Amino acid sequence: MDELWDIATVAAYLGVSERTVYNRVRAGELPAIKLGRLWRVRPSDLDSWLRSACTAQPQSQPQTVASIPGPYPYASERELIDVVGEIGALPSRADLEALLAPLSDPLARRLAFVGLLSRACEELGWPAPVVVGGHAVEFYTAGDYPTADIDLAGASEPIAQVLTEWGFAHEGRHYFDGALNLLLEVPGGRLAPEQLAHVVAVLLSGLTAYVLGIEDLIVDRLCACAHWSDHESCAWARVLLAGDYDVDRAYLLERARAEDVLDKLAEIEGRS
Repeated sequence: MDELWDIATVAAYLGVSERTVYNRVRAGELPAIKLGRLWRVRPSDLDSWLRSACTAQPQSQPQTVASIPGPYPYASERELIDVVGEIGALPSRADLEALLAPLSDPLARRLAFVGLLSRACEELGWPAPVVVGGHAVEFYTAGDYPTADIDLAGASEPIAQVLTEWGFAHEGRHYFDGALNLLLEVPGGRLAPEQLAHVVAVLLSGLTAYVLGIEDLIVDRLCACAHWSDHESCAWARVLLAGDYDVDRAYLLERARAEDVLDKLAEIEGRS
C-alpha cells in the first residue's frame, strides 16, 4: 500500500502552515486524496508536483490593472486554527519597496500593496483581506474618488503581523508608513458569505487584490446617504449606479432591502 502523509507532515515537508496546505488542497492546486473526512497526500505525487512547479515556464503577468468577477477563493472568513507564523516565507519590506518603486499612479500603488499584503496573509494560512470603503470607490471610479487611506475587511491578526514585520507604525486600528505614503484602517470586520461571493479580483503586477463587489459598495453608500444624511455618499452612489458595471440586479435589490434603502435606491435611479 502506498505511503500516505497527513496535512501536518506535508506542511512540515514544505515548510508552510497546515492552513496553507489545506487552502492549496481545497483549491485543487496540490494533489491529494480524501479518505473519509481526512485529506492525505502521496509523497510521490507531492514530489512530482514540486518538480512540475519548478520546471513550469513563468507566465507573463499583466502590468496594468484588470478586474475579473469573483468568486473570492474562500467560502468564508474561517477562524484561526493552529496557524504558526512563517516570517521567513513572507514577502519582505525590500520586496514591497521594489514592487512600489516603478508605480507612480496612487491607485495602482495602493492596489499593488494590497496584493502583496494579501499574498503574505495567505502564506500565513489566512484568507486575503478585502478592500472596502473609500478605496473601493476609488477603484470603481478609476481614481476619481479622492481618498488617502485603504480600508480592509478581514482578520486583523495576520495583517498586523505582516505590517509590523514591514516596519509600519500603528495607532489602534490604523497603520501608516510615511516613506511609502501608505495609510490603512483595519477594523477587523468580516464580510458575509453572500458578500464574499460578489467580491472582485484585481490583477496587478502579478498579484491579486480583492475588492468589495459593486452591489455591496452601492448599498454601503446608500446607507450613509439615507441613514446619516451624508450628501457626498448620495452623490457617489449616483455615480456608481450610472457606471458601466456588470451589476447583479437581484442581489443589489436584496441587499438594499435588507439595509432598508430600497426607497433611496429608487429615488437616486429616478424611479420614485
